[in-house]
Amino acid sequence: MCNQSVMQKVNERVKAAGAPPTVSRRHFFKMGGALAAGAALLPRLTQAQSAQTVIDLSHTLSADFPVYPGAPQAGREVLFSHAEHGFYSQVWNFNEHSGTHIDFPAHFIADGMTVDRLPVEGLVGPAVVVDIAARAEEDADALLTVADLQAWESANGGIPEGAFVMMYSGWEERLGTPAFSGDETGLHFPGFSPEAAKWLVSERAINGIGVDTMSMDHGISATFDTHFVVLGAGLIGIENLANLKALRGHSATVVCGIPKYEAGSGGPARILALA
Repeated sequence: MCNQSVMQKVNERVKAAGAPPTVSRRHFFKMGGALAAGAALLPRLTQAQSAQTVIDLSHTLSADFPVYPGAPQAGREVLFSHAEHGFYSQVWNFNEHSGTHIDFPAHFIADGMTVDRLPVEGLVGPAVVVDIAARAEEDADALLTVADLQAWESANGGIPEGAFVMMYSGWEERLGTPAFSGDETGLHFPGFSPEAAKWLVSERAINGIGVDTMSMDHGISATFDTHFVVLGAGLIGIENLANLKALRGHSATVVCGIPKYEAGSGGPARILALA
């Protein structure tokens, strides 16, 4: 919409008003009332949509968010500003696998499903959070194992159909420090063992897995076996998740909000949990 005609009309309006428009208190409270009215409709929606609490499982994508070695940092530039043009707009440049993002099968599988082709049913499902934080605190190369999954089931019941099985390692607390990615010896962070991924793919009907680290495979992996197992089964993997600690021991529905990137191998996403 940001063409010369739009710029001209906006500038004329700003000039006539004497300043860029702002949200008035009256409009703010009116908007709040509209949101409240919308919230009142929730009981009429589906059970997943009428959740009492919405938990954001996403980090803010920024130009300095850590990326996997070899990938370019995200970048943003203000294209239009209120002061100069009367409206605000940015240009972003980022790798598809930046920030909190989803890996789709095409990321590792030559004929794998791309973002725009995956059925939307694969983007919603029950949350299963497996806690390995204590072990990860002692060992940066820790793996979520089949035994961890079986222990979770013993305590909580079977992993439900369509679930997103997510590893909580507490790693997000290291974000902003070099330890989030590793140390001088290389990449070091926890992930799913290939055996755990194979067990989930073959023994349970899940929609995907998720991690609070940069990769489904732990940092020292050189073969990315977990990626090949999960994506090769036509499932998705979510990386750089946030706030998984809040989901431990609670039932929730995960909703993966992601733009419909054409031929995308993945992309930055807003991941929500409805608890």
